Amino acid sequence: MGVKLQNIIIRKKIDYQELAGKIIAIDAPNIIVSLFNFTRKNPDGTYARLILDRTQRPISHLYGLLYRINFYYSRKIFPIFCFDGKVSELKKVITKDQLKDFIFIERWYNQAIANKNKELARQIALSKEYMWQNIIKESKQLLGALGVPYIESPASAESQCAYLVKKGIAQHSNSQDFDSLLFGCPSVIQNLSKSLRRKVQGRWQYQKIQPVQINLIKNLTNLRISIFQLVDIGLLVGNDYFKGIEGIGPKKALILIRKYQTLESLILKEYQNYNFRALTPEIIKEVRKIFLFPDVDERVNNIFWNPLNNTRSFSILCEDHNLNKERVENNLEVFQRNYYQCRHYFNQQEKTQKKFQITLENVL
Repeated sequence: MGVKLQNIIIRKKIDYQELAGKIIAIDAPNIIVSLFNFTRKNPDGTYARLILDRTQRPISHLYGLLYRINFYYSRKIFPIFCFDGKVSELKKVITKDQLKDFIFIERWYNQAIANKNKELARQIALSKEYMWQNIIKESKQLLGALGVPYIESPASAESQCAYLVKKGIAQHSNSQDFDSLLFGCPSVIQNLSKSLRRKVQGRWQYQKIQPVQINLIKNLTNLRISIFQLVDIGLLVGNDYFKGIEGIGPKKALILIRKYQTLESLILKEYQNYNFRALTPEIIKEVRKIFLFPDVDERVNNIFWNPLNNTRSFSILCEDHNLNKERVENNLEVFQRNYYQCRHYFNQQEKTQKKFQITLENVL
């Protein structure tokens, strides 16, 4: 879902050259979901289907991740992927139950494949209990084989991305959602795509896009609010943890928060105009805590980008999923070349920065 703040947030167009030599924290679930926009269309153009392999499992995320990381390296960008951990109960999803379901369904799927029951395997592979959990599992396996670091957050992937940027480990976070701002992320990059286009939701149409940067401090200054008040706006318009208040959009929420300063004062003064019954003190406290004091993994000082494990990558893509061998080999070859060029660029940049620092110290 994400929080709908696009109507009040200012975004600056940014060139890829400005991102060269940067480390970007990637909201992995958000990006992986977007990879499923690249699907096959029926001849009549009325229905888009997921691209499946011979084992009836989706493969868009595998090709998509390979192409996307290849693109990052070609632009001299080092990515760190962050995954969700335990999902808040406010989302009404219990991760433990999902995991139990997945383990059981995975065994059922493997048995269907062993019995060569293609139709049953297809039904299981596309079921909600199996598909997303398996996609995340396979994405992590592929990232490991490609030598790309990833972090499993104790809670939200976006909060982990925000933490990496706040600590200076990464320079930007990459997500199409605006929740990163509520988590206090100083800089968010959107529309980071090689194709420079995005599929229109619900249609087989594409719109042109350009990378944009969202600077949190500049936006808070422009809106004349604090990060605390931005979270309150997020509560009013709705987010992943609360559905919002009917009749209040981002512009109206901004006006109300500016006028009353706090959510509690707003509710006290405007209770006759809006239905705030679902917005209890307990909900307000819990959602504020999620955004302002998120649970993150702080043990992230040693992060490395390694050369790809060609054998392991080939095994995942070709042996496990039966993808086109020649196509995979060509892409892995380009991937390896882009990786070394990216690493060389970072090394040269680091030497230049050290030389500049020594010269500056001598001058001072």
